[in-house]
Amino acid sequence: MDRNTIIGTVLIALFILAYFFITKPSDEEIAKQQRYVDSIQQVEYKKRELTRQVEDSLALLQQQTQINEAVMPDSVKKSNIQKEFGRYADAAVGTEQFDVLQNNKMSVTFSNKGGKPYRVHLNEYKTYYQKPLHLLAGDSTKFGLRLSEIGKSTNSLFFIKVSQSSSKDSLQSITYRLHASEFAYIEYVYTLAPDSYAVDLQIHTKGMDQYIKESRLNLYWETYMNSFEKSREIEGQNTNIVWKYNEDDVETLNAHADEPEKEELTGKVSWVGFKYQYFSAILIAKDNFERGGEVIAKPLSENDSSLKIFATELFMPKQETNAMTFYFGPNHYPTLKAQGAEIEGVLDLGRFGFITKYAIIPIFNWLNSFLTNFGLIILLLTIILKVSLFPLTFKSYLSTARMRVLKPQTEEITAKFPNPGDAMKRQQATMEMYRKAGVNPMGGCLPMLIQFPILIAMFRFFPASIELRQESFLWAEDLSSYDSIFSLPFSIPFYGDHVSLFTLLMAVSMIFVNQINMANTVTTPGMPNMKVMMWIMSIMMVFWFNSYSSGLSYYYFLANVITLLQTFIIRQMIDDKKILAKIEANKKNPKKKSSFQERLEKMAREQQKLRK
Repeated sequence: MDRNTIIGTVLIALFILAYFFITKPSDEEIAKQQRYVDSIQQVEYKKRELTRQVEDSLALLQQQTQINEAVMPDSVKKSNIQKEFGRYADAAVGTEQFDVLQNNKMSVTFSNKGGKPYRVHLNEYKTYYQKPLHLLAGDSTKFGLRLSEIGKSTNSLFFIKVSQSSSKDSLQSITYRLHASEFAYIEYVYTLAPDSYAVDLQIHTKGMDQYIKESRLNLYWETYMNSFEKSREIEGQNTNIVWKYNEDDVETLNAHADEPEKEELTGKVSWVGFKYQYFSAILIAKDNFERGGEVIAKPLSENDSSLKIFATELFMPKQETNAMTFYFGPNHYPTLKAQGAEIEGVLDLGRFGFITKYAIIPIFNWLNSFLTNFGLIILLLTIILKVSLFPLTFKSYLSTARMRVLKPQTEEITAKFPNPGDAMKRQQATMEMYRKAGVNPMGGCLPMLIQFPILIAMFRFFPASIELRQESFLWAEDLSSYDSIFSLPFSIPFYGDHVSLFTLLMAVSMIFVNQINMANTVTTPGMPNMKVMMWIMSIMMVFWFNSYSSGLSYYYFLANVITLLQTFIIRQMIDDKKILAKIEANKKNPKKKSSFQERLEKMAREQQKLRK
């Protein structure tokens, strides 16, 4: 490590220490803060007391209401219900009952209250705390058609179960019906196939035209998004409402604000999905939902067991039958794609998603077809990718080696034109030397730029891979979340309250790679600053990745280690003396200026004119 690098590192450390020292509150500020906390506690105490009094009053009122209802004549009760629910009065009162359709993948519980999916249990998955994983949140789930005649939704009315067929090995179905009159009714027919995450739904509105005056049907769906994963913060960042317009791109609602978010659906919609980090509940229309609906996200406090409340209001044609499908399952790319309707769009694979879809996922799935250790799968995946990119790596190193052997001649040009005013002449002389030597100064950068999209694709792939969920490797208990070898008694801003070893290994290996790259690069006046920047970047990576997927940090660590090995191998393959001899031979038969060199020289001449 050279002197400038040491100075830069020390300055960074001093800056961090000074920041914490300067921002440390004084004794007076601590006392002031304590008084503020005490005042807040007093306000909170009064608030709790007021809330308790209100709750007691409401409980007393509810008790009195129940007493009044108990002594109220049945005729009066019936009359009140009739006024409130009209022709649906008979369905306003009932006993909630549950029915189940299940296969090897999941168990779907339905309630006759609203005739809706009440809870979905995925058989093959559990929460981080090894509890059953339920996609829908039971009583908090709302689903039904809006009845403007009574200003209510079918969600609160009791349906009649008309029929049910149950067999795990064959097609199962259940039918619920809500009567408006003897020959007019709303009917839900749910169907579940074996080995499937899909529940088909047909909504029949037989003879309802006379009671539903609107030109189209209004469907409302709402549920609480439960927390399933280790890191609530990361899980919340990846929990969104996603939808796809007909023959158009997938859209996402920003559901991370502290205030409710709402967005109108301005076109025909193929499907709307409530996306968790690794699972989704998606409602897919057979013939598209009509424009004019909306999606809504409501935040919840961090103390709530659920992450958010998601809802959507959708419009359907006013016809006797509307068909749609629920998908309740994992965000597993092949599974989503097999379902159709392009619901794999719920996975945000980024701008370079095509690399993930057509290269990374196929290789990953192929390895997973005969291997079960995901640490080994990531290792082999990294080796395959690095070997595939080795020709580009070799070309980049070779270009750097050519620049390095020309360093003495570059220094001679610099000595010949030492004054700042001679920058144009110095640059032109350098480019002329490169042209005669047959060296492209950008030859080392372009191959690395080609590899950059793969790095970004991997950055999006690992956090979205349900295959890594709850899969352990070495000290990491879950490759889809952060690994921790030590828990801190406090939380460091932007870092967290734990120490990720894979992140540290990644950062250290990154430092070694940067050091070797800098050693092989021709020194320029700004190089010491570049070295400091490399150190800063490595330190920042520790902060950025400490709470990220340990599988991703592990992959980057492996990639850095393999890069070091490849660099060692390439060094044995490349002889600087032979390169210099070839360059001298090229000078005797200089190549024509490349278009790139001509553009550089043209830009340099224009800059020189502007200075004059």
